[in-house]
Amino acid sequence: MPLTDVPGRLNHGFDNIPIPTRYTLGLDLGKMSDFSALAIAEERPERTDLILGKARLVPYWADDPSYDLPWLQRWPLRTPYQVIAEEVAKRVAVLCGNTANEVSLYVDGTGVGTAVVEILRQQEAIRLLYPGMKTITITAGREVTRVADGWHVAKGELVSVAQVALQQGRLNVAPSLPEARTLRDELGTFEVTLTEAANATFSHRDGKHDDLVLATALALWGARQRPNYSYTFSYLGQGRGDIPQYGGGVRPYGPRR
Repeated sequence: MPLTDVPGRLNHGFDNIPIPTRYTLGLDLGKMSDFSALAIAEERPERTDLILGKARLVPYWADDPSYDLPWLQRWPLRTPYQVIAEEVAKRVAVLCGNTANEVSLYVDGTGVGTAVVEILRQQEAIRLLYPGMKTITITAGREVTRVADGWHVAKGELVSVAQVALQQGRLNVAPSLPEARTLRDELGTFEVTLTEAANATFSHRDGKHDDLVLATALALWGARQRPNYSYTFSYLGQGRGDIPQYGGGVRPYGPRR
């Protein structure tokens, strides 16, 4: 029986089956004179099917999804990277506490070096992520290149994903977030310049920061890299201490366009 636009948990005789939710974290690591920032994008299925006989939930993911931004964080200047890594790991652990969630992390490692990125990789919650933490190196031009542990991505490609989602009404930034106004201001200060080679370059105006924009762009761009598969999520019955037990498996559905 198909169920469409189901918020929260199902209410069809199997109330304890949670809706699978995708969380993509984008982390912009600033150098000494720049802020570091974290954004979390939340995506829910476009549609879900519930197979009543097996209490099985099958989510279907949209090609052009809408995202909520339930978390925006900017650390004070000169916050030690170890502190940032530990706080990010705590957020990851909280999100992974619900086994219905799919959690991934995309980190801008452009200017901070591999040693700082390794501090993140050493955090237990991050090491347990599947398919793991991905490192993004931001480049000029318009190219996107896959490398061993992540991608080289043009800055314009990253920023345009956030700008288009916001302009199309597919990015919902909770107004209660302390940094929501700052994010919108940062998006408004980005300037586009065409080079002699007809490449569009994105840069923020002098004296302005872009850490929240880049963290959000990393999260949204990373979310687009997820395969558009369906994850079959089943209720297996009450376990020890009446704790619901779940199982699941991947069902091929097709890549995102």
